[in-house]
Amino acid sequence: MISSFVKRAISGLFILGSSVISGSPLKSDETVVFFPTSAYLNSQLQWEVPIHQWVFEKEDQSILRKLTHKLLTELAETLDISEEEANSELFKNKVMWFIVDNERNKKLDIIVESLTSKTDKQDSVHTLNTSAANGHARTTIKLPSSSTQSEWIKYRAITEHKASQEFIGQSQLIPRTGLSVISDIDDTIKISEVLDKKALIRNTFLEEYRTTPNMPEYYKELEKQGAYFHYVSASPWQIYPSLKPFMDKHYPQGSYSLRNFRLKDSSIIKFLQSSKEYKLENIRSILKKYPAHRFILIGDSGEHDPEIYAQIYQEFSENIQQILIRAVPDSVLSEARFQTTFAGLPKDSWKILKDIKDTDTN
Repeated sequence: MISSFVKRAISGLFILGSSVISGSPLKSDETVVFFPTSAYLNSQLQWEVPIHQWVFEKEDQSILRKLTHKLLTELAETLDISEEEANSELFKNKVMWFIVDNERNKKLDIIVESLTSKTDKQDSVHTLNTSAANGHARTTIKLPSSSTQSEWIKYRAITEHKASQEFIGQSQLIPRTGLSVISDIDDTIKISEVLDKKALIRNTFLEEYRTTPNMPEYYKELEKQGAYFHYVSASPWQIYPSLKPFMDKHYPQGSYSLRNFRLKDSSIIKFLQSSKEYKLENIRSILKKYPAHRFILIGDSGEHDPEIYAQIYQEFSENIQQILIRAVPDSVLSEARFQTTFAGLPKDSWKILKDIKDTDTN
């Protein structure tokens, strides 16, 4: 006879095994962040909608006050952070996203708002892939094509408990033809001073975000022309929660492609430096989704944007309408660099901008 203790143990292992295989539901103290994405029409005229979520539990205030030894030590070695700065709400609000407790193997269902008329609304439910060790998960769902016009669809997480907030995401339905902008973030539309490590860390964690001169106005003009926006940056996903209010205030809505980062795995200072291969891969992915779009590529001279965009032009010359490079102080702005980088490209296909007013939006 099997004892009741053994039976309970076997039952517990079975439940645990089932949870590992199928994923565990969201708990009341866990949070979900959905990142904005862009959807496209496939050959069957269905919308392919990427869903990207991050599941985590925020650390309590006592742990937040301590932060993490590794991060504080690393930042202290790079720049002099006063006790007052380390205790500031601005610093803690930006750093907290790097020390959340990422939740793996989390199962999530979402309900997607109908694409049909509001009077004939039929929402749909979809089960997402379970989260990885970093709390992130990506799933592509398919929806019927009820409209070819640009619009944002919304979806929300279905929870088994009464949460203090709803977890809502959105994806933009982008038609097959049109004008798209692929834009860098740091030193292109937000002052980061990537070439100066001290200034970079200070601008990332200790200062309010600042726009680069005239860029918000220029992007709004492009938006009026019907442009769709894809923001591609080498920065980590952890900056998104503090970046979002800044972007909502100053720039058009768009999709985001940022990088995965775990504090335990690598240095935040080294990570904040640009990654050429990462950006190439993500830009190629966007261009392949929208092969009939015209693209404007906007970046800066601080690191590798000119070289990245020149390579993209060589691969997708029929799609690239123009390359615009913002001149960053103290970066390599020599004529030799750009003549070599853009060799073989039509002269009117690229432009170095010391002031965004140097160009037009036509």
